[in-house]
Amino acid sequence: MVEKLKKVLAAPFQKAALINRQVMLNYLRPMKGKFLELGAGQAPLLEYLFHIGPQNKYVIDLPGMTAYCQQIGYNCWEQDIGKENWPLKDNSIDVIVSSQCLEHIPETDHVLEEVHRVLKPEGYFLVSVPNQAALAYIIMMLLTINPPMNMVSDKYYGLGNVFSTRRWQKSAEFNSKGHGHLRLFATRAMNDLLKIYGFKIIRNHGGTWGIPLIGQILAKIFPYYGLFTIVLAQKK
Repeated sequence: MVEKLKKVLAAPFQKAALINRQVMLNYLRPMKGKFLELGAGQAPLLEYLFHIGPQNKYVIDLPGMTAYCQQIGYNCWEQDIGKENWPLKDNSIDVIVSSQCLEHIPETDHVLEEVHRVLKPEGYFLVSVPNQAALAYIIMMLLTINPPMNMVSDKYYGLGNVFSTRRWQKSAEFNSKGHGHLRLFATRAMNDLLKIYGFKIIRNHGGTWGIPLIGQILAKIFPYYGLFTIVLAQKK
């Protein structure tokens, strides 16, 4: 009975990741030019931009994480985007996209400096991270439950969350391919960060509130309370 209840409670959060991707793709599909995706892994958003040829798709990810993107013909580099300068010329990319990546990187400022450097003037940066100010997470914290976006360990899932279907499970992935969530963002903080580094905010979206049927609508109207911080910004 307890396990069934956990699955019911977890279902909206599991579907939220797919909604997040769809919202981002809706922003990306009208855009053209050269695209760079940060931390694409085995599920690049660029794969669903059919109007863009592989020669205009670039990926930077950790060593060992670009095999799929190389296989489908993208221009790939393997490096830590938070520590090294990117192998791209100044003002050379039209659109940069980062989905569920920035929260894993300690050196946020370096990433934003490089995003601004390689983007063309008036180029777009579309970024998505978990939103620590989501209404669902605020309620969880009031009940002393650790929200799923707040990972206190690189090795184990679901610590502090009695409703997690993965509580106590060990993760081999984070041990060898990076960190869990290190940075916790709210939409207002992400907006401020982007403004400091020379961007203007075009649009905010919260992905979904995690509520069936109306969650995505609420996240569009009230993005600061959505499960995600999705920001479309433009280089000044």
